[in-house]
Amino acid sequence: MLRQSSTGIAEKTWCISEFSLVNTFLLEGKRLAAMIDTGCGLGNIRSIVSSLTSKPLIVLLTHSHPDHAGGLYEFSDCPVYMNHLDEGERIFGMEMDNAFRKMYIETRGPSRFPGHIEDLLSLIPDPEPENGFSYIDAADGIMIDLGDRVLECILTPGHTKGSLCFLDSKTRILFSGDTVNKSIILSRQPDNSPVLIERYCRTLQKIWDREASFDYLAIGHDGPVIGKEIIHDYIRLCCGLLDGSIKGGYEESGFRKGDVARLGKAELWYQCDQ
Repeated sequence: MLRQSSTGIAEKTWCISEFSLVNTFLLEGKRLAAMIDTGCGLGNIRSIVSSLTSKPLIVLLTHSHPDHAGGLYEFSDCPVYMNHLDEGERIFGMEMDNAFRKMYIETRGPSRFPGHIEDLLSLIPDPEPENGFSYIDAADGIMIDLGDRVLECILTPGHTKGSLCFLDSKTRILFSGDTVNKSIILSRQPDNSPVLIERYCRTLQKIWDREASFDYLAIGHDGPVIGKEIIHDYIRLCCGLLDGSIKGGYEESGFRKGDVARLGKAELWYQCDQ
């Protein structure tokens, strides 16, 4: 049976890839361990975590989309931290259920984990888990102490209203979820309003203002680690879209359909339909 893979990216820090569909991260302190995101909920990610740490666990969600929170049912005994603005968040009508898991495998699997679609489908949990969960509100600026390792929660709206990044000053890594990836999706707005681009641009500048505190980004897809300079590419790209000096266009690429623009290492689907 397929198993998720784990890769050390820093001391006591691992990326657990859910079959190349999405990245989750495990960080161990002296007192606690933190799981950043939980994947879609395919297979038994908890067994991988247990093989890496025996510390009590907490879960930190970068956002509530089901490809990042769908594995929460495996951590029902753990405190979960999420920003309240992401409660009930949905994108393109996706729910945190087996119908989503099947859709995600069939649309993302061919490009991210080719040749294993049937194997992945067999990992969809049966019976279907409950998709509700309780959480502790992670406000902008709060500190989470794992014991000789403190994570700062940074509110970074754009991809979702309550998206969070987690700054680990000990390893100088910013765990950015879907706030900064190699390719970012912002859903299409009524009348193609630039409101989300404006919001996202403010978020990017907020992160860049802290760039002296970190060297790398641990990202939600692909990667798992990239240089922080991509943030500046996204800032320039957003500014160009807003002032009209950069023009994007409609494209269909794999599972993405919508308006997209690129600059340097940045790719922004800024009015995305799917």
